[in-house]
Order: sequence, then structure tokens, then C-alpha cells
Amino acid sequence: MNPNLKKISHSIAAILFLSLPFSPIAMSANEVTPDTPTSVPGIITKHSAMIKSRMLAEKEQRIVKEADDVVMETQKALWAVENNDTKKALSLLQDVSGKLDTILKKHPNVALVSADVDTDIIEFEGDAAAVKKAIDEADDLLDDGKLQEARQIIAQLQSEIRMTTTSIPLNSFPKAIKEAEVYLGTGKNNEAASAIYDVLNTLVKTTEITPLPVLYAEILLTEAADIEHKKDLSQEQSRADVLKLADAAKDQLKLAQVLGYGDKNDYKTLYTAIDEMYETIHSEKSAAMWATIKQHLGALKEKLTHLKK
Repeated sequence: MNPNLKKISHSIAAILFLSLPFSPIAMSANEVTPDTPTSVPGIITKHSAMIKSRMLAEKEQRIVKEADDVVMETQKALWAVENNDTKKALSLLQDVSGKLDTILKKHPNVALVSADVDTDIIEFEGDAAAVKKAIDEADDLLDDGKLQEARQIIAQLQSEIRMTTTSIPLNSFPKAIKEAEVYLGTGKNNEAASAIYDVLNTLVKTTEITPLPVLYAEILLTEAADIEHKKDLSQEQSRADVLKLADAAKDQLKLAQVLGYGDKNDYKTLYTAIDEMYETIHSEKSAAMWATIKQHLGALKEKLTHLKK
């Protein structure tokens, strides 16, 4: 694996304890302790895990407990059938049918009900220059006809959080489970196993992808906005810190851009707003400019976050 790339997989159970309400670029100064690291890596490290877990928690809130049970018990039923434990398989499927009936009553007009969500974090730890160097290397390999080697380099050029939601299709899943019950009840175990296998394959997986560098830019700009109003810093020191963080945020945005998350036109208004903020620090126009930055950043993140089925 490319040393610039780091991949981490999480389940809800592993990080749910970190979950708290979250709104974009809205971490308050109350979340920033007096000993908050002033280094850019320190600030990102301090807040990134919190933001990632909050994003996952928002998805987790949409999960229907019975739906999670339905998926797990259907999988257990398949295992039971394959091990010739017809009695256990039938009992499990009957329980699944009961839970599906409950879900249908609670959500009569819903086509898909969320049963589970997982997250993968793939992080490119280099900067925009490292990306451009990798692209040049891939171009050279392509020119030499070394497609597979170039492909390996290109595959590393991503930095994102992927949240994959597994959902049950309520228009077909309940009926298929009842058909599998009938097969078991009439001794047709092979047909039952096939039906259960097929119904599990109808589960719908949707992945929401958000660029990590944009989230990191959000962290840095939030911290910069907080620092401008800190009472224990001189205006000279706070201005220096704000400029450092804003420049670092722009570096993250440039990284997102060269990684292909949108094009330069998507970032143009946000870059302009950050540049204009440099001239408004500690002025009466400051609050309005930070609000503008927040608005443009929110719009950018919304545009770049996309679903993959």
C-alpha cells in the first residue's frame, strides 16, 4: 500500500460512544479547551474523530432496530438450513416475519428501511504536491504501456469517509421470507436455502462519500473563527493564528481539488471568501465574512458529498 494512504474501517459499535449532536462548522468555543494544540495537525487530530463519529451517529439514528435483527436472523436461518437444522431455521424465519410485520406497521409508506451502517476511512496523508507527483508517475507509466502499475498509483489517490447503509426492501423482502417458510414447511430445504440466499442478495447498499480534506478545512476554519474572538490573545497573535489556520484550510481544499473532488469552479467562491476574510479580521465586517465562509463551505461539502450504489 502507498505510504501516503491510510485506511481504517469502523463499525457503529466501535465508535458510537463518541457520538454527539453536530452541525457543519458549528463546533463552539466550549469544545475548545485552553490547552488546545495550536499546530495544524494537533487541531485536526483533536476534532476529526469527533466529527467522523458524529457523522456516523447521524446515520445510525435512522436505523430501525427490528430491521437490524431481521438481517441477522435471516443470515442465521440460512446457516441453519445449510446445516440441516430445519426446526431452528423455521423458527428464525417465523420470528423474521413477525419483525417485518412490525416494521411494515410502523413504516407503512417506506420502500427501504435502514438496518445497518458501516464506515471506511481512507486517508491520503500527503499534500497537493504529492498528488501531482503521483499523477505524473502514473502518466509516465501509461505512456510506457504499464497500465496495471499506473492503476495501482491512481487507486491510492483518494481521501474520504465512506458510510455504507444496508437497507431492507420492504416491497419484496417479507414475501420472499414467507415463501422460504413454505419451502421449509414442506421439506424443500434446498429451495428454502436458495430463496433465503436470494433474498439476502436483495439488500440494498448505498455508500455516501465525503472528502476528508474538506472536513479538515472545516475544522481549521472553525478553529480560526474561534481564535479571532479569544480574550486571552492579543490582536496581533490572534491574527497570526487565524491566518495560519486559514492558509492551512486552503491547502486542504487544494488537496481535495487535485484529488478530483470537484473542479476549480466548485472552490472558487470559497477561496475568494477566505482571501477577503484576511482583510476583515478584528473589524466590524468580520462576523459577516465568517458567515459567508460558512455558507460557501456548507454548499461545497453538500455538492461534493455523493451517493454510490
